[in-house]
Amino acid sequence: MIVFVSGAVRSGKSEAAEVCAIRLAAGETLHYVATARAADAEMEERIRRHQERRMGMTAPWVVWEAPEGPDQLLAALRPPDVVLLDCLTMWWANVLFAGDEWKTEEGAFAAARCLLDQVRAWAAACRAVVIVSNELFSGGVPNDLGTFRYMKMLGWLHQQLVAEAEAAAVVECGLLRVKKGRWPQ
Repeated sequence: MIVFVSGAVRSGKSEAAEVCAIRLAAGETLHYVATARAADAEMEERIRRHQERRMGMTAPWVVWEAPEGPDQLLAALRPPDVVLLDCLTMWWANVLFAGDEWKTEEGAFAAARCLLDQVRAWAAACRAVVIVSNELFSGGVPNDLGTFRYMKMLGWLHQQLVAEAEAAAVVECGLLRVKKGRWPQ
């Protein structure tokens, strides 16, 4: 099962996804895939807040600090486990710009398909994958090629994942709006 949660920066989407993942896990193992890099003081602070919030929860999290995706996660998954990916936006940027894939349309699509295949493999190996991603598409078309390819492929990834998701929601101002399916209770 795939559950997709999107929203703007600081909308409350991570908290909504964490609660969803805990409900879905029902006491089983929760794998938290953290994709952010602590590149500056603000990001360090955001990472710290996320860590503190998880520590305050009763659920046991297995944390995978994996800016470019945890290669070992698939082997560690069991059918009752739940994966929370926070967030697709960062993971996609880390993967796309790690090399030269972004410089060609074919390279960008190949990288996006590889990332999508990895999420599908996780979903096949466990109870659910809850995906957090940012909405970046209301600001128009960017002028530079790298940002354009990043956003174009992120939009494609969103469409693919939501098409396969059993539930999808958008969080705005802390309010969850279900757009597809039934939200896990």
